Amino acid sequence: MKALFLFSFFVQPAFASGEMPKEGFAPLAKKTVPAVVNISTYTKVRQTMNPYGDDIMRRFFEDFMNPEGGFGGPRGVRPGQPQKDGPSRPLSLGTGFIVDTDGYILTNNHVIQQADEVKIQINENDRDEIVAEIVGRDPELDVALLKVKTKQKLTALPLGDSDAMEVGDLVLAIGNPVGYGHTVTHGIISAKGRENPELRLARYIQTDAPINPGNSGGPLLNMKGEVIGINNAIDARTQGIGFAIPSNSVKAVLAQLKTKGSVTRGYIGVSVGELTAEIAEQLGYKRDQRGVLVADVQPGMPAAKAGIQAYDVITAIEGKSVVTASDLTLAVTAVPVGQTAKVTLLRDQKERTLEVKISERPGAVQISGRGKSGKRTLPGSGGQDQAPATSGAALDRLGIQSIELDANARRALSLPSEATGVAIVDVVEDGPADRAGLVPRDVILDLAGEKIQSVAGFDAAARKVRGATAILRIKRFQPNGDAAVQVVIVRLK
Repeated sequence: MKALFLFSFFVQPAFASGEMPKEGFAPLAKKTVPAVVNISTYTKVRQTMNPYGDDIMRRFFEDFMNPEGGFGGPRGVRPGQPQKDGPSRPLSLGTGFIVDTDGYILTNNHVIQQADEVKIQINENDRDEIVAEIVGRDPELDVALLKVKTKQKLTALPLGDSDAMEVGDLVLAIGNPVGYGHTVTHGIISAKGRENPELRLARYIQTDAPINPGNSGGPLLNMKGEVIGINNAIDARTQGIGFAIPSNSVKAVLAQLKTKGSVTRGYIGVSVGELTAEIAEQLGYKRDQRGVLVADVQPGMPAAKAGIQAYDVITAIEGKSVVTASDLTLAVTAVPVGQTAKVTLLRDQKERTLEVKISERPGAVQISGRGKSGKRTLPGSGGQDQAPATSGAALDRLGIQSIELDANARRALSLPSEATGVAIVDVVEDGPADRAGLVPRDVILDLAGEKIQSVAGFDAAARKVRGATAILRIKRFQPNGDAAVQVVIVRLK
């Protein structure tokens, strides 16, 4: 995804990539194991943690947390009880690897994110631990850069080209599983480009090389002894499915981690959704049209300034094809902040290219999914302190009862002051809107491209709808104040 060789140095290849060595993996292991380090983290905060969450992509270090004591915290401490700082206690174990003989070490951010102190064991035969400095963190990529000062002679590993790896290529994984110490396993690359909603800025490498709790942050190596991935997660449902962050994604952030301690990424200010066959057809395109649908454009942001609009279909950034929301995120964040990117899109069945100046990306935005609210009518709807909900064409054709949002309506619906226009207060059970997943508190932005600012306008737009389906945009507010804009197809028949 991104490329920058900063901490790499030349290592004589041990084997041709993908070839099974006749003498086994011993020469490669001898060459690379000295660069792998054990990481121990410590905390002064007493806390209890759940060691076995339901998250399918369970983080390796979580398995070391013991609610009965030890790594998980002191016995008898329960959530919600007052807690005091105490002596340092072990928090978790993990793995890292040296990428520069000056003492720079790469690992996963989740290995060290809760730590008050991080210590490195360079040689497992030498039990001495060295306190490490946290130089930089990139939570979105789940990468951290550490540094140690030592007189020991260090061995470093080069970062290889993860894009050059192919499914079926041999790989080695080295780590510190379950605290046993340096352990080498081998396997192949099972797949590339795996998506994970928790890690939107990279596409995982999938491998069947055995990796276990404690391997997190360790290297995944090709047969040349180059790091082509950082071991990051496992699928807890089965064996033989592990995931690594591609080295090319890591290369792109090393310079910023070293110099700034954080990572600045590009941003254009759009919310996008899947271009389904139904939506494509509704907009006048073929059902197999590829691209992402612009659901919302933030005022004053680069996309708005460049003229991008809701219902545009983005198909490429800088000539690179965009098919999913992740493709768009990766393409935009790959462009340096301040530079201009060419955005190819479709509007009214015509292709256009707009130039968008990339701004700095804010913190990660959580995208909410659609789902039933559990109640079709919200408390307070139709009450004496707010305007009555109407029941015109929108109710008859869409199965939606709506209300204009004033201060009383917002208060009754627990909506923020930024919510304006028309909101849903009720949907007909098993009606068109209900089947489409619309729920009370959804704010209607437009219907069939017509902006909705009043209940009367909503009814008028509903009367104009022709055909068996209607397309509309809604804004859904979460209890924590976050909001997401979605494009929804409602089947009228």
